[in-house]
Amino acid sequence: MANTTFTGPVRSENGFEVVDKNATTGAYTTSLDVASDGAIDLTYSSTSTSGSTSVEPIVMENTMTGAGGVGGRARFQLNADAALGGWSNAVKAISVYGASGSTTGLGSAFVAEMTLSAGTTSGTYAPLEIELNAPTGTDTGTLTSFIHISTQGDDVATIDDNVRLFNLAGVTAGSTHVFQTGGTAANVAGSLKVRVAGTDYYLVLYDGQVTT
Repeated sequence: MANTTFTGPVRSENGFEVVDKNATTGAYTTSLDVASDGAIDLTYSSTSTSGSTSVEPIVMENTMTGAGGVGGRARFQLNADAALGGWSNAVKAISVYGASGSTTGLGSAFVAEMTLSAGTTSGTYAPLEIELNAPTGTDTGTLTSFIHISTQGDDVATIDDNVRLFNLAGVTAGSTHVFQTGGTAANVAGSLKVRVAGTDYYLVLYDGQVTT
């Protein structure tokens, strides 16, 4: 299929329908190209200036109504049975801010969001699940970790001086809370191995919350 450009709220061509949910908030252009090798290239541009309506170039919504059903996800799978090069990823999310680009609130490259309800009385819930599978004969390579965090670029010093490892918002300090303040520690009961700047360290774990 040759490159096709859609302009306007709804267009249907070559079996593809493009709907602009935000057509009233700004002009948009969508370019869809399916190459001869099957690769899909979708380019979207919007001039929306709305501060309340999110521009969403791609929306996939699945509603499950069958009790006991599992899954419900969109799946991106990378199969590799050869020695690949410097990187390989099943999914990459990237936000690029130009010299005049910024976000007045919170900007991110990937959002994992979950909404709990009165019905979530059983089960285990987490906005982000990380699974590191290890079938028989697994090797861990040079360095394997559950989470890899890095910074790079010509101005890394700015990151070193100003960035926090993480930001936990919306909580209050209190007994049995996820966050508590105090100066008296409980008993040392374990540790977690981490690597910082190429060196392994061990985070001390206590068998209880700190107390004031």
